[in-house]
Amino acid sequence: MKKHPKGKKALLSAAILSLTAASVIPMASAAAASEPATAVPINAPISSPQPEEQQPVAAFAPVTGKVKEIADFGKTGDKLVTVVSEGDSITNFVVSKNTYSSGTDLVKSGAELTVFYDTRKPAIMIYPPQFPAEVIVPAADGASSWKVDQFTTSKEGAEGLLSLDKMLLIRPSDQTKIILEDGTPFTGELSGRSLAVKYGISTKSIPAQAAPEEIVVLFEEAVPPIGQAPGDGAEPVAPIDVTDKTIVVEGKILKGSAAYTDAKGTVMVPLRPIAEALKYKLTWDAKTKSTLIGPGSSLQIGKDYYVYNRTAPIELGTAPALVKGSTYVPLSYFTEVLRMSNAYVFEDTIVIDNGEKMQ
Repeated sequence: MKKHPKGKKALLSAAILSLTAASVIPMASAAAASEPATAVPINAPISSPQPEEQQPVAAFAPVTGKVKEIADFGKTGDKLVTVVSEGDSITNFVVSKNTYSSGTDLVKSGAELTVFYDTRKPAIMIYPPQFPAEVIVPAADGASSWKVDQFTTSKEGAEGLLSLDKMLLIRPSDQTKIILEDGTPFTGELSGRSLAVKYGISTKSIPAQAAPEEIVVLFEEAVPPIGQAPGDGAEPVAPIDVTDKTIVVEGKILKGSAAYTDAKGTVMVPLRPIAEALKYKLTWDAKTKSTLIGPGSSLQIGKDYYVYNRTAPIELGTAPALVKGSTYVPLSYFTEVLRMSNAYVFEDTIVIDNGEKMQ
């Protein structure tokens, strides 16, 4: 009896499938056999890679390059210096009276220099990046180098002062020149201070070790001792009565303008007459209760948030106030925000000017 052709075709297909399966299964088994099996409980925790120890960051970062452009910045004599680094990278620096320069006439078009900025300070998010210049030194010439950082007494068994990023260990000697920014000799404690260190030969170890040729102790804002709040142990100071004091701006008396002292003892002065005497144009926005001073500075009533051009917002501890339709600001606004040289109370006057800075 003959079988139907379809039956043969079906049997042939089944045989092919069986052969294919037989050829696949041993291969998978061989692959599995090549690796030892490890039993993992269902509830076993999944391990994750351990994060690497974070490298400490220096308090000051350097940018080395050639000065491309120098322009006036603000009304206080500041300069905006454009530096072009390797790879045509551009960085703008605001060079002010607070910038330390290791020599005269360093900042000039075409000069090769290194500028250090404070990494701990907030930076505005713009391009090219812009930072306040803290220290300016000549570009390294192979004979000497500069390191700007906060240094503390080494706790790793090596005698000396270790930089915050742990990349340089210095051992000052009797031959080391130690001065303040103004050139005054310094004999105080160096540990815990921000230093600009000039050194020559150094070891190739980590940290590198060097005998410094010169140490410049950078000026910093005074802070209370650790654990002591500002004002602790100080005698309370009675608020100054300034209502009858004459306001003098750049040597000119402002008539009809009066200051006052708020509940915290802050001297508050009228913004508009003083700013206009300084040739600033003021624009008042009644809806937001804010004032635009000049092209890029602003403030808002009730908010301790002062903006100066493109720098980070500044807090003065006291917000602007609206008194009888006039905007009042802390006296310190003119030095801390508008970068004036002086703003102080002296005998019967309130002085605001850009003359020689009074200490």
